[in-house]
Amino acid sequence: MRLCTNLKEILSSRYHRRRGLATIVTGAIMLSAVAILGTTTVSWANSNLVTHQEILVKSFSEKTNKIAEYVTIENVWAGGTSPNKFLNITLTNVGNIGLTLTEIKIDGITSKVTPIINGDVVPGGTYSTIIYYDWNINEVLNVYVTTERDSIFRTQAVIE
Repeated sequence: MRLCTNLKEILSSRYHRRRGLATIVTGAIMLSAVAILGTTTVSWANSNLVTHQEILVKSFSEKTNKIAEYVTIENVWAGGTSPNKFLNITLTNVGNIGLTLTEIKIDGITSKVTPIINGDVVPGGTYSTIIYYDWNINEVLNVYVTTERDSIFRTQAVIE
């Protein structure tokens, strides 16, 4: 009988020597993991929100400025003789913000697109340019002016 008792003691002491993680330790590990994941998620969401907010502010500003710009094509007159015929085009910025002109397109019997290198015009300012174009008497021209914000202003002129 003593042998069986010793065997039970050996087996029971063997089970007592095996130790797992305590409930407090596993709880602390899980709380730490949740805290780290939560902090990471909140940081990511915050940076994502800031990025989208910057994009929205920039888009709103660009669209508001596009609405505020306005160009009037004041005068289109023809001059010169063949082969040096030209059009003199005068524009006025009647909007309340400065703008940059990028190109002038002339549609008539033939079309011509002229890029503008230095087309900055302050509010109330004027811009005048000469474009070499082989015009004809009584020709109807459509003149398109494009700005840096992709606004297009148009007028018609008859060469007399």
